[in-house]
Amino acid sequence: MTPTTQAPGKTTISATMIRPVLSLVLALSMALPAAALELPAGAVRTNEITLSPAEFARARFDGTKVPLFTSPGEMQVEAWQIIGNEQTNFQLLTPLLDQLSEQGYQQVFRCQAVSCGGYDFRFEVGKFGAPDLFIDLSAFQYATLRKGDDFVGLLVSHGGTDGFVQISRSQTDSPPTSVSTTPARNQTFGDLGTELNTHGHVVLTEVSFDTGSSTLAAGSNAQLEDLAQFLTNAPNARLALVGHTDAEGSLEGNIALSRKRAASVRARLIEEYGISPTRLQAEGVGYLSPIASNLTAEGRELNRRVEAVLLNTE
Repeated sequence: MTPTTQAPGKTTISATMIRPVLSLVLALSMALPAAALELPAGAVRTNEITLSPAEFARARFDGTKVPLFTSPGEMQVEAWQIIGNEQTNFQLLTPLLDQLSEQGYQQVFRCQAVSCGGYDFRFEVGKFGAPDLFIDLSAFQYATLRKGDDFVGLLVSHGGTDGFVQISRSQTDSPPTSVSTTPARNQTFGDLGTELNTHGHVVLTEVSFDTGSSTLAAGSNAQLEDLAQFLTNAPNARLALVGHTDAEGSLEGNIALSRKRAASVRARLIEEYGISPTRLQAEGVGYLSPIASNLTAEGRELNRRVEAVLLNTE
């Protein structure tokens, strides 16, 4: 090997010295967080803002506030509208969670609609209003994910035939968002079963009734499909379906209506999904177990619901 020579007072950098430095720079650049997200085909960004401090929900609304994680720096928030999206909120959110999980993010908080705190949660966490971001107070999903000091918050809902997504990201990691050219498929996922196993109950936010009616709306229902799949996968599990109402009308009348609505859900699971009647019971408590104030229209809407309660798994 020919030795490297240099003039007095000068330093000569050889190629053998440069190569390790370049390798280190390349390795560091590849290790930088990317957290790229791909949204379904038809997604259009409707708004974007930068906020400080960067705050992300870590628990449901506690009656006075939404407990928060705080990340260094600013927060980039985007609103997206997915035009003509026929997926459920579960189906829209789950692929985004999967993408982030593959990139090293861990889910640190997740909730849906009334379990988040309904109206109060939505208006503290949601940074946009309609038409940029439409959030159905009775049917939305939220998740916070974390990787070190980097956070991502996802808020998902639907308005009409369109899906809406709010993506909040700490500025220590500024990932791009792209739009898929492949139409989204209507798949069902096991999130409802996870919610049942973790919290013992789940609000069936996608079960709807006509006003004052106990007749379940016709058509397929992804949440009931998920519930039936959960029961199939856990053959010893039993559920109580519990109906709830707002405070309008008499207690006796509301208990009867709430029980009939729960019975409609039970009948659908038995007749269309083949679930044994012995594994399902229908109950109604009327307005005795509210999750929001009955003094507002938003609160009354949240209180009108059917919940699935896990009784056992063995």
